[in-house]
Amino acid sequence: MPLLTGSKLSHRNSSAVPVYLMAAVLLGGTAVDGWAQQAGAKKSTAPQNTTIQTKDGVSLHITYLPSSAGANAPVAILLHGKGDNRLAWQAGAGQTPSFASALQQNEFAVICVDLRQHGENIPATASGKSSSVNLVPRDYQAMVAMDLDAVKSFIYDEHQKRMLNMNKLAIVAADFSTSIALMFAEIDWSKEPYDDAPTLALRTPRGQDVRALVLISPESRVPGLNTNTAVARIRTLKMPVMVAVGKKDTQDKGSAKKLVDLLMPKQEENPHVTFLQLDSNARGVDLLNKGTGLEPQMYKFLDENVKKAPGEWRDRKSPLKD
Repeated sequence: MPLLTGSKLSHRNSSAVPVYLMAAVLLGGTAVDGWAQQAGAKKSTAPQNTTIQTKDGVSLHITYLPSSAGANAPVAILLHGKGDNRLAWQAGAGQTPSFASALQQNEFAVICVDLRQHGENIPATASGKSSSVNLVPRDYQAMVAMDLDAVKSFIYDEHQKRMLNMNKLAIVAADFSTSIALMFAEIDWSKEPYDDAPTLALRTPRGQDVRALVLISPESRVPGLNTNTAVARIRTLKMPVMVAVGKKDTQDKGSAKKLVDLLMPKQEENPHVTFLQLDSNARGVDLLNKGTGLEPQMYKFLDENVKKAPGEWRDRKSPLKD
C-alpha cells in the first residue's frame, strides 16, 4: 500500500560550506502554530546527552536536540558510519551550524545515536582508552532489532509528553548504517495497529511512523543483514528515499546506483526517489561541509516529505499495549 500519511568524542575536521547555502535552506524559520504551543510543555531546546537501554541490556549514548514546536515537531534519527560516532552530525564548519543543529532550527526533534560498539559505547581499557572492537554479524543484527527499537521507545516517551510527533519520523544514515535504516523501516511498517477500536482509522498505531529515508554512500554488503525484502517493501510503500553518493567514490558509487535501480525497477520514473551524485570523492558523513550542495537538498527533502507530511499528534498509548 502507498505511504499515506558531555561527550569527549571527536570527529574529523571538514572544510567550511558557504554560508549562503545554509541561508537557502532554513525553509520557513521556526514559526510554531498556536495549537502546538499549547500542546507541548515548555522545555529547553539545549542538546541533552543521555543514555537509553536496549532490551538486551546495552546502554546506548545519544544526544537529543528537542524541538521548539512541541507536539507538532517532526523527528529525525541520525546514524553515523562505521568507526564513527554521533558527534559526526554535530560538527559544524566555521559559522555554519551543524547538520543536527540546522535541523533543530527547522523545528525537528533530532536524536544522534552512538550505535553499539561505537562512540561512547565502546568499552574502555584499564588505561582509560577505548578498546578496539571487531564487529560480527550479530552486532549488526542487534543494531536493527535492539538499538533502533530503544531509540523508538525514547521517541515514544517524548511523543506521549507532547514534545514531538513520532508519526513524522525520518532516518538519516551513512555507509553501513544505511542497511540498518532500511531494515528498521521495513520492521516499523510491518507493525499493524492495535485491535483496540472497531475501525482501522480509530485504532492506535503500533508503528508505520517512518516517513522518509536519507541514505548517504550506501553499502550493499553488511555482515548478517539482507536488505532485499526491506527495499522491496519500501518500493511498494512508495516511501520517499534520497540516495546520495560522491561521483568519485569508487567504494560506494556502484552500490548506490544498484539501490536506486531496485527502488525504480526498469528505470521507471519514481517521484519518491531522489538520486544525488555529488562532485566529491568523500563518503558518508564526510560529504557534509564540502560545498557540494548536499545539505540544502537534504533539508528540502526532509521538510517536504516529513515536516509537511499529514498526520496530527494523537495519543499512542493503547489499553492493549504490550
